[in-house]
Amino acid sequence: MRCLVVTTVVWFPMLAFGPGSLQMASEHDPFLQVLGVDEKLPEAIQKLHSAEGQYSGKCSIIRGRGPLVALALRIGGFPPEGDDLQVTLTIHRTKGHWIWKRDFSGHETCSRISFDQRYNCVHERIGGLAIWLQPVRTEAGLSLQIRRLALFGIPCPKFLLPQSASTETQDSMDRFCFDISAHVPGLGLLIRYSGWLEPNRNELRSV
Repeated sequence: MRCLVVTTVVWFPMLAFGPGSLQMASEHDPFLQVLGVDEKLPEAIQKLHSAEGQYSGKCSIIRGRGPLVALALRIGGFPPEGDDLQVTLTIHRTKGHWIWKRDFSGHETCSRISFDQRYNCVHERIGGLAIWLQPVRTEAGLSLQIRRLALFGIPCPKFLLPQSASTETQDSMDRFCFDISAHVPGLGLLIRYSGWLEPNRNELRSV
């Protein structure tokens, strides 16, 4: 059961595979480091991955069913189910890491995100959970694929690795939009949340 937890944040490090695995020399957003800092993205996506500050919007959350899924979501600290929830995302950079704090109508989560040069992936840590994400450029924006996962340093077997259909896009109102989901083989849906964010412009700081 310890490998059945997955972060779906995409906007979602523990040295799970040894102290030499992470390289964090660049100050660029880890997603842009994987893609290449010169990669051109839709404006709303580019801005979110290029500035510190706070974003606000709305989202809807669907949680999977069953006792094992409920336990996995509890261990991961994921938010409760709901529609049209107020959400805020606060991003700031520390030495070698980016901190993403999310508030889902009062339910808070915090991720520490960095670039893992060894695997050329985004490395995200939420508590004891570590996840390696591969952002892929698409016509509409980005898709996010789960490449590796570990809980308290224990790697998740590939046959249990959650599958993600997560995307970042820009809508007709030029808002940053997210559709984040994860499914576990044999269990089905863990969680899905989707919505939009707009910057609180007086609080943004380009980096």
